[in-house]
Amino acid sequence: MSRPTHGLRDWLLQRFTAVYLGCFLVYLMVCFYRQPPRDYQQWHDWITHPAMAIASAAFILALLVHGWVGMRDVVLDYVQTLRLRLLVLSLIALVFIGCGLWALQILLPGAG
Repeated sequence: MSRPTHGLRDWLLQRFTAVYLGCFLVYLMVCFYRQPPRDYQQWHDWITHPAMAIASAAFILALLVHGWVGMRDVVLDYVQTLRLRLLVLSLIALVFIGCGLWALQILLPGAG
C-alpha cells in the first residue's frame, strides 16, 4: 500500500454529516410548517439570528464535507490517471469552495 487510507474516518464523517443534514432539514420543515416567514425581511431576520446562523453555517459545512468525501471517493475509484485525477479533484475543490463562500455570504454581518 503506497499511501495511508482513512476508510473508517471517511465513513464516519459521511455518516455524521448525513445525520446532521437530515436533522437540520427536518427542523427546517417543522419550523416552516409551524410558522412560515411572511416576507423576505422576516426570513432574513430569522436566518441571521446568531443560533440559526451557526446552525446554517454548520449545515453548509456538513453538506460540503459530505459532498467532498463522496466525490473524492468516486474520482479515486474511477479516474486512474494521476494527472487527470488531480485535475478533477482540484476542479471539484474549487467549485465546492466557491459554493461554500457563496452560501455563507448571507450569514455574514451586513450581507444581503
